[in-house]
Amino acid sequence: MCGIAGIIKTDNSQVNSQEIKKMTDIIAHRGPNGEGFYFGKNFAFGHRRLAILDLTDAGKQPMVYEGKRGKYVITYNGEVYNYLELKEELMKDGYIFNTHTDTEVILASYDKWGPECVKRFNGMWAFAIFDEKRNEIFISRDRFGIKPLYYTTVGNTFAFASEIKQFTTINGWKAKLNKRTAYDFLALSISDHTEETFFEGVYQLKPGDFMLYDLSKHKYNVENWYDLNDIEINNDIKFDEAVERFREIFFDAVRIHLRSDVKVGSCLSGGLDSSTLVCVMNRLIDTKENQEVVSATTEVKKHREIEYAEEVARFTGVNLHVVYPRFEELVERLDEIIWHQDVPFGSTSIFAQWKVFEEARRNGLIVMLDGQGADEILAGYYHAYGPFLANLLRRAKVVKFYKELRAISSLGYSSRGMFKRAILNALPEGLIARARRFRKKESLFKTVDGVSDLGFVYPNLYHYRIDMFYRTSLIPLLRYEDRNSMRFSVEGRVPYLDYRLVEFMLSLPDDFLIRDGITKIILRNSMRGIVPDKVLDRKDKLGFETPESVWMKENKEFVVRNVSESIRLSDGLISSRFLDYVNDFLNGKIGYDRVIWRVLIFGQWMKRFSVEA
Repeated sequence: MCGIAGIIKTDNSQVNSQEIKKMTDIIAHRGPNGEGFYFGKNFAFGHRRLAILDLTDAGKQPMVYEGKRGKYVITYNGEVYNYLELKEELMKDGYIFNTHTDTEVILASYDKWGPECVKRFNGMWAFAIFDEKRNEIFISRDRFGIKPLYYTTVGNTFAFASEIKQFTTINGWKAKLNKRTAYDFLALSISDHTEETFFEGVYQLKPGDFMLYDLSKHKYNVENWYDLNDIEINNDIKFDEAVERFREIFFDAVRIHLRSDVKVGSCLSGGLDSSTLVCVMNRLIDTKENQEVVSATTEVKKHREIEYAEEVARFTGVNLHVVYPRFEELVERLDEIIWHQDVPFGSTSIFAQWKVFEEARRNGLIVMLDGQGADEILAGYYHAYGPFLANLLRRAKVVKFYKELRAISSLGYSSRGMFKRAILNALPEGLIARARRFRKKESLFKTVDGVSDLGFVYPNLYHYRIDMFYRTSLIPLLRYEDRNSMRFSVEGRVPYLDYRLVEFMLSLPDDFLIRDGITKIILRNSMRGIVPDKVLDRKDKLGFETPESVWMKENKEFVVRNVSESIRLSDGLISSRFLDYVNDFLNGKIGYDRVIWRVLIFGQWMKRFSVEA
């Protein structure tokens, strides 16, 4: 896990060494174990190293490689977990390796298979490979966007980087607001759903995309190499077979995610996903008495689930570290968090995750396994009920529809509300999208050309989950994870996003995911006896949650002051009427909505990066 940078001069001039060094210096937190550079005729690569595999100098980057078919140079951020299996395959074909790194395996794979090599990788990555013979640079991002990659053009400079803040070091670059992306974030609570970012002129390579840059013609094209929309539903598999297959894939995913030459720990909220991860790790590692996990909790009872984390700790014997995020510290460190996040973040729960990774580093845990992606593949969010019920209606499964509706209602959800969700998800998306614009909350923001027109309705759980991977929840969650972990030079790993597990889960019918109103039914069945029953039988869901609504009400002056500033800085994007909306919440007239935090943090972000509206 590292930080990368690249500069290409479109006028074919040489890159000044200080230009590329500034881009890597500003992300020293991503790689405290060293830096490296490579200078070509009209380009330069930079690298900051966080040593995870082969801690010797042999693992330094950028790495130069002489293959059978050519010479290559790579700057790489990530992990290819199946590198040992690939290495064995390549050695049978006559390839010789001089290091114990996955970096060298990537280069040998590229030499043998070219750009198609990425289809053989199981892991997370963002890398650039200079192909000397072709005089081009191949830039790739992993299937699900676990590792970040941004690019921009300023004058005669084309640059790519791990973090947007690296572009602030380029002469002539200015932070200009992308109002389309800002509107989507503020009004619709979505981000990272297109190649555009909050900064006008700064783009991200989308998950499953690659770029080929021709260094002679200075032209590039971006293509997609991986798409989940091609997965077919397997209606022939039996539920018991699926349970067994899930357990088999997940155990293997965790096994290869444990490969490391440094200390490995895990995040533990006490929820089903992280608890399962910790318990499976406990079954796989040899030194169980040394297993360490980190959790975050709060004094506000309805936001606490530490008792479940403690149950897992007793069950497995792991060493549990607990942190207590406080609002006062959040305010004190807000500028620092915004700087490391690059863009506005959607809730204060990001601070809880920040504290977890800070504690991990304090205890020498350099690699941390986390449960991101589980809710997306298992349909674990409560709003999955809408598409699930809608699918039953579409298939005329009326008896089962009402049976499931009653079961969901028995868990404390409004039957009327769930019925409404089912009907809405059965309607055309365009109709819902148009109706959204008339809601009071959305009307408090000035729409601009090019904003997203999404209805967030889905005919079934397959389309719902695909949307979470590409348009709604997963990509920003992975961005939060990447920035929070790397701030403390910790590598975050997400075994639930092993592509084998993702593809398998997307191939299953809806009723393998929710049954009798219970979500994640396949995981619960597969982990009986491995995870404590107290956790497996939980029906509620929290995660590293902070008491955000309580914090906002207890700090009214802070909220009003910063919301007012956001309105002023937004150049009309946020209506002045939004302050009335905030006061209605603070005075108890309406319930809390995270749109208040999004508006509050938006102005703070604009100030921190001196963004021009």
